[in-house]
Amino acid sequence: MSNKDVVLAFSGGLDTSFCVPYLQERGYNVHTVFADTGGVDDEERDFIEKRAAELGVTSHVTVNGGPAIWEGFVKPFVWAGEGYQGQYPLLVSDRYLIVDAALKRAAELGTNIIAHGCTGMGNDQVRFDLAVKALGDYQIIAPIREIQKEHTQTRAYEQKYLEERGFGVRAKQQAY
Repeated sequence: MSNKDVVLAFSGGLDTSFCVPYLQERGYNVHTVFADTGGVDDEERDFIEKRAAELGVTSHVTVNGGPAIWEGFVKPFVWAGEGYQGQYPLLVSDRYLIVDAALKRAAELGTNIIAHGCTGMGNDQVRFDLAVKALGDYQIIAPIREIQKEHTQTRAYEQKYLEERGFGVRAKQQAY
């Protein structure tokens, strides 16, 4: 396969870090986009940018999505009283902003190939894929879904895959 440009929605975590060499080994020039929707500090943003460089991406862009989240989603949803089962704001809107950032980068690069690190379970993949499909004729690559068809211990496989290629894997725990 000749090299093609692909835009990967990138967080620097295990799944999207795995996607970089996986796509490169399949002949893609990987361009990463991190849409900062307000959930990370300067140290984490710096880590994400360094991680992209360490993985050897062709280019990396960080997009400040905070103002767009506030103006386009938070204010209108709160003002409208939107809530999930009347308990908390219906705000999983950052996926749409991530898609928007990835598609804008794809347009800049002249490619229609978009990739993400969503698993084959849960709603993230649905939100991401449907938003992409609604906005144009794009090819979507989902490496994690692809490997889930062959490997039951997906995260262990991803970690081993990265380590075999000389990339460290950061242990990160989050309190929810």
